[in-house]
Amino acid sequence: AAIERLHHPNVVRGLGHGTLTDGRPYLILEYLDGPSLREVIRDRGAISPDEALEILGPLCSALEVAHAAGLVHRDLKASNVVLARDASGGKRPVLLDFGLVKLLDQLGPGLTSSRTMLGTPTAMAPEQMRGEAVDARTDVYSLGLLAYHMLTGQPAFTAGGGAIKSYLQLHGPRPRPSAKIDIDPAIDRPVMRALAPAPDDRYPTVGEFFSSFRTTILTTSTQPVPRESDPAIAIAVPLDVTISSPTQDVVAFYMEADKASVAQARAIVTKAGMTLAISAPDSLLAVAPKEHCNILQLKLELEPLSAFGRIAIGHSRASIRDTQVDGPALDAESWAPYPLSLGLWVSPDL
Repeated sequence: AAIERLHHPNVVRGLGHGTLTDGRPYLILEYLDGPSLREVIRDRGAISPDEALEILGPLCSALEVAHAAGLVHRDLKASNVVLARDASGGKRPVLLDFGLVKLLDQLGPGLTSSRTMLGTPTAMAPEQMRGEAVDARTDVYSLGLLAYHMLTGQPAFTAGGGAIKSYLQLHGPRPRPSAKIDIDPAIDRPVMRALAPAPDDRYPTVGEFFSSFRTTILTTSTQPVPRESDPAIAIAVPLDVTISSPTQDVVAFYMEADKASVAQARAIVTKAGMTLAISAPDSLLAVAPKEHCNILQLKLELEPLSAFGRIAIGHSRASIRDTQVDGPALDAESWAPYPLSLGLWVSPDL
């Protein structure tokens, strides 16, 4: 078993493995006393940058050992991290589930050569979605997702269904933690670089990612974060971080359907003056300032398409800057029913 090749205090210990009499394999792991990181985030919400640093440090150390042993985890997510309690009552972050581990010393893409995606879609790097070869930078991407999840209390890519999420991972703008929660925008920089779609644009190793993340956190934690109520203070933001426009009330539109129906809907919402936030062959998300949208007309024109897909028209908030859209409206599950049923749903408050 791959896990038995690893010996690190922050990797769950494999104690043995074998085969039962009926042919089923088994793996014996150490018992861990403590909640998963996902449970902690669910109960507490966002985790402070300092605490996120304390959790990521041991995990990055564990992954460095794994990578040195020729192993890539490729399913790193909050539910695969346990915040175990050690003998003294302290916190011991432990990395679980090496069931999808990839041996780097295998030739070529190995298990991914069939182009079957292995892993959890919301925790996948773009190369995994494409069925391409993985390496240590794949885990760097997952660490970026995990850092974002801890800092904001929300997954990085949550808009709409699976198709929209996959499209965002591959082609959408990189999510910025400071757009979701009140933290120093400088923290966006290491997270966004880790989440670069192209592996060559990420940190080459988890050690370099953690070093940059740690330096940023330690620097910003010693400086107060300016508030909008402090007009005399200027906010310095790294040049590669964009400041969002103010959010406003918007009518939000979302659709999942066949390619032809989505194309028709795209023409309808564009004619209605909506800005396309996400446009994929089988899904679409668009927004418009509430005061500029004729909701009745929009509903009448979209009604014939409701037999062919799942359509939602709701109320949310977003920042619209030319053709760029950001804000809560991108998370369709926050303003529309989930799962969305076949037909046309319109929010009662519109």
